[in-house]
Amino acid sequence: MRQMLICIGVLGLVAAVASAQDASRIDAREELKRVDIEFCRASAARGLDGWLAYHANDAVIFPPAGPIVRGLAAIKERYAKTGFTPAGLTWTPAGAEVAASGELGYTYGTWEWNGKGPDGRPLVERGKYATIWKKQADGNWKFVLDIGNEEPRAPVEVP
Repeated sequence: MRQMLICIGVLGLVAAVASAQDASRIDAREELKRVDIEFCRASAARGLDGWLAYHANDAVIFPPAGPIVRGLAAIKERYAKTGFTPAGLTWTPAGAEVAASGELGYTYGTWEWNGKGPDGRPLVERGKYATIWKKQADGNWKFVLDIGNEEPRAPVEVP
């Protein structure tokens, strides 16, 4: 009987620890989604400076044209050459996951860009993205890898 009570007590302790870990992971996922939203807001408010503030020093990006770009210095150089700006770009995380260690996670969702096409007319592009985040030594999340795709544009009806 004593052994059974000990087993029940141990199982109860294990269940309590597992429940606390689940709650902690849910909190971590919500935190990472919040960081992704803050990234979007900082980019809208501060432009390229706000955008770059969320890149880790060892970040990797996948531009639509050209090679993969690795490292913050190379990314800044790429943006300077292409004139990239996050103006008009917004995104919304649909979900997030964080590793049990709490050091690595990812967000994914949809993005939309409102700008002008080559002909100067308003243009809207949409797509999906996935961003991998790493907790830095100072406790802040920075992204280490970002990739997205563009949805095909709807055919334009010509009157």
